[in-house]
Amino acid sequence: LGASTAVKLFQQGIADQERISELGKMSMQAQLEQLKNQINPHFLFNTLNNIYSLSIVNSPITSKSIAVLSEILDCILYRCSATYVPISQEISLLENYITLEKLRYDEHLSVVFNHSIDHNKSIAPLILLSLVENAFKHGAGEDTGSSPNIQIDLKLQGDHFEFKIVNSINKIDSESGNGKIGLNNIIQQLDKIYPEHYTFDVTKTEKDFTAYLQINLATEYNLA
Repeated sequence: LGASTAVKLFQQGIADQERISELGKMSMQAQLEQLKNQINPHFLFNTLNNIYSLSIVNSPITSKSIAVLSEILDCILYRCSATYVPISQEISLLENYITLEKLRYDEHLSVVFNHSIDHNKSIAPLILLSLVENAFKHGAGEDTGSSPNIQIDLKLQGDHFEFKIVNSINKIDSESGNGKIGLNNIIQQLDKIYPEHYTFDVTKTEKDFTAYLQINLATEYNLA
């Protein structure tokens, strides 16, 4: 009887652990979705405001802006639902976003996007977009007259992924704490998806802001 009771308790313990593990995984995925949802409405609001401004002055690039936005939304709403997506997809998303912003700022904004990947590895979606959006917001959107510039470098060699983005900042923005919410959002996602497998550093001077991200993409880390 004692042995039978012990077996039942052991089996019950295993079942309880499996339920706890599954609940933990569901909770982690729910938190990640919540973090993603904090990005999407913010991005959509800003972009629609940009297009609205173009439409008011009957700009000839309004229709092109809408077409590019449509491609971006298709990616965010339908192709970024998985925990991991191909890096090539993220590169296309960034290129479309940059195209949209360059249409807005025209020759007043200098953007350089260099990317090199030796194979098409998978990566968590939208994190890179958040970094680029932050750079445009503080490197161009709040500029007071100087020529803003943004330099983006993306590189993948084997399992070693690097992403560096440098944006100029104006004096007002250099003295403020703007952007901390967005950066905290990014760090939370990285902590949950790549715990102990990434490095994220930011450097701020009077003239520019640099964000540097490294990720070890050797495996797709479980969210359990």
